[in-house]
Amino acid sequence: MLKKLFILLTLLIVAGSSFAQSYPALNGVQVFVLDSKYDGNIDNFFAGLKERGIDSVFLRVFHNSIDRYHYLDTNEKCKSGVYFKTDSACVIRDVLGEAVSAARKYDMKVFAWMATRSLSFLKKPLYMEKEFRKGGLADGYGMSIFQPEAAERVKKLFRDLAFYDIDGILFQDDFILRYREGASPYAVKAYEDDTGIKLSYNKLFGCTGGNGITKVPGGCPDTFLPWTEWKNSKMMEFYQSLKIESMKVNPDLVFAGNVYYETPLEKRKGMSWYSQSIGSMLEFGFDYLAVMGYHDQIAGELNLVRDDALNLVGQMADNLKDEVDASSRILMKVQRISFSNSKKLSDDNISSLCSMLSEHPEISRILLPVNKVEDLAGTCFSN
Repeated sequence: MLKKLFILLTLLIVAGSSFAQSYPALNGVQVFVLDSKYDGNIDNFFAGLKERGIDSVFLRVFHNSIDRYHYLDTNEKCKSGVYFKTDSACVIRDVLGEAVSAARKYDMKVFAWMATRSLSFLKKPLYMEKEFRKGGLADGYGMSIFQPEAAERVKKLFRDLAFYDIDGILFQDDFILRYREGASPYAVKAYEDDTGIKLSYNKLFGCTGGNGITKVPGGCPDTFLPWTEWKNSKMMEFYQSLKIESMKVNPDLVFAGNVYYETPLEKRKGMSWYSQSIGSMLEFGFDYLAVMGYHDQIAGELNLVRDDALNLVGQMADNLKDEVDASSRILMKVQRISFSNSKKLSDDNISSLCSMLSEHPEISRILLPVNKVEDLAGTCFSN
């Protein structure tokens, strides 16, 4: 009975959020590392963005052990943590508070870009998800959403994040379960409780001839495919719990979720590789789909020429238009630097990217990374 009441409450909240939104088109930037020149003067950053036609800032509010600090600062006390006030993680500095204050002066939107499963301070042995391997188990990509204590810590972080006067939250691209993940005792027991099936490596990956259906090596369709659907449903239930915790504090929040480029191009790959589905993201109340349309990365991974990669990005947009009620909910993320060498893409490359975007004027868009106003130079994001 209690579970049914919880589901009903969840559906009411999600439905209320989804139908109340008008989904304005966004012209935004994603900030990886704020430049040091804005330390103590972040107003200049927002003023410069506003002057150039930017209306939304997606700011990194988490810090993993391999990340650079905002303002290119250092912090010996916090090797990993967050940039907002909370008792659930090491607080490096309240950069989010600084950003919100500046954004409100210039009538700009602020989205807190927040991680979940990849947070360094949650990658404890007790919290880790496991992967099925032929010789046994191995650590997975990140913390387990099935581990109650770990899941509760993430909920507390989102609750504290919602106390800020932010417009929304962007879920980091770690909000997935990779294709071998789901082998922790908590996950295996949950699946057995729900289905009566006790999983093993051989049941999932010990088959031949199923690759074309499952899209993974050795995948056994009869066992693997239902398992991926189940994992997706559990990810969405976890998302709902985070959304509810956040909206208890700030009912006006909107939510954006990072989408891997494979997901809108081939549904089975999205589900098999990442437990990710456009349909379920919309059904469970993501307001914006932040599609990682990184054409330079796609060209490298798929061995394509630039124009073919850009055509794929355009195809992603077209495919998603068929699924959303408003094209502005498609938040196309595009890159201004190469992720392989961190160098700025050529002017010709940027020009081709902008030409592709001009064919989809109704969708929202994000340029990244933009760590200082000058990063907008030579792009179609600046008026």
